[in-house]
Amino acid sequence: MHRIAGPPSIEPMPEALFAAMERAWSEAAPRFEAYQLVLPGRPSFICQPLVCTAYCCHAYSVSLGEAEVARFSRFQELEPVEFLELDVDGTPVTLPMAQPYLLARSENHCKMLSPELGCSAYEGRPNACRLYPHFVVFWDHQKQSARTVPSRAVGAAFEAAARGNVPRLVPLLLGHTECPGFTGAPLQPTEWAELFARTYQLQYAAV
Repeated sequence: MHRIAGPPSIEPMPEALFAAMERAWSEAAPRFEAYQLVLPGRPSFICQPLVCTAYCCHAYSVSLGEAEVARFSRFQELEPVEFLELDVDGTPVTLPMAQPYLLARSENHCKMLSPELGCSAYEGRPNACRLYPHFVVFWDHQKQSARTVPSRAVGAAFEAAARGNVPRLVPLLLGHTECPGFTGAPLQPTEWAELFARTYQLQYAAV
């Protein structure tokens, strides 16, 4: 993965790029039944704590990389053994993945979930939590498959789209339909571009 020092600059997106995203989504949608395509004009996301059931905190295990563990420790003033899943010997579980650690769970939900269904570690939360309920996939028309792993091809496709061009791998900004927060004002093109860049950065670039 490559490091991005700051938010990538995004050029105005032409209608041709959005049309390409719509076409790609018509092919990809059956693979992502729990998601919707997010484009300008669609409702923006606003956290709705009074109606949210903290579905994501109950349903998902959250992976963390080394930098995220360090950030979490710094913000929460906790040792890793206090917030990571532990092996039987009391050391953090490590998996053969790019993000090798798992945020601890308790009583069938994230250990950081408060009784009020809020995050008790919001400032230091992992990138996966910062991403939710959005993520970006890159649709390959030729292979009829989605790419979700950082690579040169994915990076080139993002950069091409950021310049307003239609890349071979078409980026799709998706939103999780289980989240009740898609109730905000329609996304303006500039807001969409910022969200697209921020989501890509969190998901594909090193912290």
